[in-house]
Amino acid sequence: MIGSILIVDDEPLIRKGLTRLIETNDLGWRVAGEAGNGQEALAQLEHLKPDLVLSDIRMPLMDGLELTRYISERCRDTAVIILTGYRDFEYAQAALRYGVEEFLLKPCPEDEIFRVLRQAYEQLRRKAEQRQREERERRDREDHALRSTLLGLPQPAGEPPQAMEWLQGRDFWLVSVETFQPEGKLYLAEDMDLLQFAVSNIAAELMASRGRGRWMTVEYGRLAFFLEPGDGDAAFFSHLCGTVLRLLGLHLTALRLGTVKMEGDAERLFKMHGAASSLRHASDRKNERIDEARVRAIHAEITSLLLLGKHSELGAFLRQSFKGMPPDSLAQRKTDALCLAMVIREVLRKEFDAEPEAGDIGSELRELRLLPSYAAVDAWVSERIAALERTAAQWLEERNSGLAERAIRYMEQHYMEECSLAAVSAHVHLNPNYFSNLFKKQTGESFSVYLARLRADKAKMLLTNTDMKITEIAEAVGYADSNYFATAFKQAVGRTPSEYRKLHRL
Repeated sequence: MIGSILIVDDEPLIRKGLTRLIETNDLGWRVAGEAGNGQEALAQLEHLKPDLVLSDIRMPLMDGLELTRYISERCRDTAVIILTGYRDFEYAQAALRYGVEEFLLKPCPEDEIFRVLRQAYEQLRRKAEQRQREERERRDREDHALRSTLLGLPQPAGEPPQAMEWLQGRDFWLVSVETFQPEGKLYLAEDMDLLQFAVSNIAAELMASRGRGRWMTVEYGRLAFFLEPGDGDAAFFSHLCGTVLRLLGLHLTALRLGTVKMEGDAERLFKMHGAASSLRHASDRKNERIDEARVRAIHAEITSLLLLGKHSELGAFLRQSFKGMPPDSLAQRKTDALCLAMVIREVLRKEFDAEPEAGDIGSELRELRLLPSYAAVDAWVSERIAALERTAAQWLEERNSGLAERAIRYMEQHYMEECSLAAVSAHVHLNPNYFSNLFKKQTGESFSVYLARLRADKAKMLLTNTDMKITEIAEAVGYADSNYFATAFKQAVGRTPSEYRKLHRL
């Protein structure tokens, strides 16, 4: 997740400097736009909808205080950081009543800007996770209420009635497993949890790629789908049934019950088609619902680790997650193992664009259901975690191979400019600290030493072959301060620029 930021300042150079600073460092933000005063910012807030506004306090037409008041009243999801001079600090503090996140006192050291922006990003990430958690909980409550309605069960005690408006206008399809013990398969009654969970994961994956509609498990062996009417619905369910048959050997039937037009239609359509419970009572689905929540929670945590570049922590996190799932039985342990395996499969596909070494979900299920003990299940899980670690390590190696060469090519082209560590690491899409360590490992020199030597080599050529002044040469090789150039040149070469020219001038 990358946050969007709007920079508001009446000084173009400050806006340009902040933009460059943000876009060349791994701070979690992208600059969505710039404005020269509060009024210009108002015109952009509507369509940009930034997550953060970084605003000066004193500006013409509309100052930062007035802009902050407007944002607090009308853009509650947008955070604000105030830029202020020392003289205006007390004035700027008036913005505290409008919920300002932080103040930056001009002139702002880079480290302080980094600290404040990283802190703001962490708050943004936590809020996003909270919204996602609340959305999942809301949908779970809606699903639970609808499931209870369809099966004629009491609504959850202590909870207000759940609104069902989201159902209206949607086609109601019911997909049923004909039997969990088909001929030709050696499935046992104890495999039912595994099979149900596998069917649910296949449905979830296909629905995610479809991109519209909702689905839920009504009870074991019955899935309800509520889709916006479309020409491709029949083909979708044909694909779902075919996929489950190919991977699991289970036969599904898909039936369109009708369109939900008003309150009570879903229950009426369900009962009209005789969709009564036949496999297991819905109240026994508690563990299966916990598995779905675990999949989401574990996958969210893995995504966070990858975003933060903590690839080496994936294995330890997954092992700890599996260890923290105390099983009630061997069958439950297998369900937990399949849960973790599904997370790993999804991460491999989405994050690393790789196929699982273990094959498809059907082959995984066949292996898992035959395991005779807790130790065998734990070993099975360990193999899959190890496979993910291998893939992550290979992905990192491939991404980082030739990194030094790419960085050096960029430095050769931009040494006469700022060419900072932040700029080069951004070019190769790495965190500056991680890039710095990797660059030294691959070249044997630190970034700063290599850049200084590169610039010194370019300066040598100019000192030897041109009549350019020392100050002109300093600027030509990327030094704004000629005195600093002279110091850096002497450290790299052992002589001052003037001494070198006298010795080597033809």
